[in-house]
Amino acid sequence: MPMTALLDVHFAADHLVDGPALFTEILKDTRSFAGCLRADLLADIADPAHYVAYELWESEEHDLAYRAWRKGDGATNLRDVLDSDPVLTRFETAAQ
Repeated sequence: MPMTALLDVHFAADHLVDGPALFTEILKDTRSFAGCLRADLLADIADPAHYVAYELWESEEHDLAYRAWRKGDGATNLRDVLDSDPVLTRFETAAQ
């Protein structure tokens, strides 16, 4: 069953340009990872530091494999441009 992951991030004030650009590059690998159906970066209209990555995965197993990869060979330096830890929330479809 497909599942959705939201990664909520806040960029540091001195990374409001390069932070989103870095995240955009990171999403290229996310989109090509097995099981990724969609990955978008959403910008908060009211807060230029606040972004959310919206990811749709074929299954929870695909998402878990991706998270494991990001902790190892697919690690990034995204945390270096954030002012706080990212928050990951995972959802399953409850109704259509």
